[in-house]
Amino acid sequence: MSDSSSSTAPPGGGPPVPPGRPGRGAGGGGGVHIAEELEVYFNEHAHGRPVGFVASPKWKPPTDVYETADDLIFHMDIAGMQPDDFSVELAEGLLTIAGERAPRQEGKRHYHSMEVQVGPFERRFRVPVPVEPTSLRATYEDGFLEVRLRKLPRLPGPQSVKVT
Repeated sequence: MSDSSSSTAPPGGGPPVPPGRPGRGAGGGGGVHIAEELEVYFNEHAHGRPVGFVASPKWKPPTDVYETADDLIFHMDIAGMQPDDFSVELAEGLLTIAGERAPRQEGKRHYHSMEVQVGPFERRFRVPVPVEPTSLRATYEDGFLEVRLRKLPRLPGPQSVKVT
């Protein structure tokens, strides 16, 4: 006799998958980006401020986010595009980079490996430091999109205010 609520082993072995939950890993799909959700959660709690990305159903080009002395920089690896293929928007502390990468060739193919993603993509980042919104600049060169924001100056030492 079989219990319909029990876990089942995925094809090819591995740990059982609870009913109603898609498997992860090769061929799993499922659309859930648990690692990204965990990173957002960890960054918000460990650093005391929101950083990282916000979940989205579209594919996500790899992006480095770093600071220099004057700027906050988003450096996205996204070959095969043109500058007009992107939309870059900053609103309420959230930077959104979106676009669509078209397939290189039309027609039927038999893939042996398919790792280059095509179609619509979107990345949304919480801006982790105070920036000047009007300083938003984006350039695309050699397969990389670079988005820059001028950081606002931080005052040295602790800040205080007189209570009135």
